Amino acid sequence: MTERPYEVRRLSLVGDRRNNQDRSIVLASGTTTMLAIADGLGGHPRGEVAAQLFIDICESRLRQARHPLENPEAFIRTCVRHAHRAIIAYGDRQTPPICPRSTSVLAIIQHGRVWWGHVGDSRLYLLRDGGILAQTRDHSLVHTLMPKAQQEKSSRSGVTRCLGGLDQPPEISFGVPMTLQEGDTLLLCTDGLWSQMTQDRLVQLISGGDLQEGLLQAFDAAASHPNSDNITAIALRWTPTRVRPASTVDKREADGGDAADIDHPTDSQADRIQGNII
Repeated sequence: MTERPYEVRRLSLVGDRRNNQDRSIVLASGTTTMLAIADGLGGHPRGEVAAQLFIDICESRLRQARHPLENPEAFIRTCVRHAHRAIIAYGDRQTPPICPRSTSVLAIIQHGRVWWGHVGDSRLYLLRDGGILAQTRDHSLVHTLMPKAQQEKSSRSGVTRCLGGLDQPPEISFGVPMTLQEGDTLLLCTDGLWSQMTQDRLVQLISGGDLQEGLLQAFDAAASHPNSDNITAIALRWTPTRVRPASTVDKREADGGDAADIDHPTDSQADRIQGNII
């Protein structure tokens, strides 16, 4: 059995919302591992469809690709552009036409290196030694107009780039490819998680100690806030000296459906948390 040099956990909650418009996937294919998250935008119809179309296209493209990917950045760009067009086409087919929209963040890991790109305010953090080595910058009015010192204290503002809406695909922001080191943690998450606690607290929970327990505590804190949003995250810890079976990562998620190999939360956490952990 092929083994993977990392531990990965994934979780999604509805929060205090009527439905879950977040979608995510963790998929290992050949020598490539893909992590992706999408958050359907509230205030626009069928955001969950827009998010799901992005995830479906990422999955389809990775399963069809040759591995390792020759150009991970080009792969990310292709996924975003095709998803954008699929969302526009879906909206145009409705009667009357609608404009579903979604954020997206996509990471590719190959041979110990990680590439990523994003659109919107769903985030990626690369954590090392208890701090942030790299982080996406939100495409939002807060990050565009507000001084950096005030951004963390501000509530979420309008997203300035997204999948869907405009005819032309959005401009993607790419991170600088990084070589992963033992103990590094990648966190991909929607704003339902990062906006509900200080950045220092989020980093503390995810980067130190048990990965599953830290993710559960972060979700428990985010979900405890009144009127909590959908909350979705993928956390991957790079552990090349402790390889793990590949069967734990070939999973996908939609609306908190069941998945195999779930690690169950404690009874107290289960009262609030209703999602997938892999």
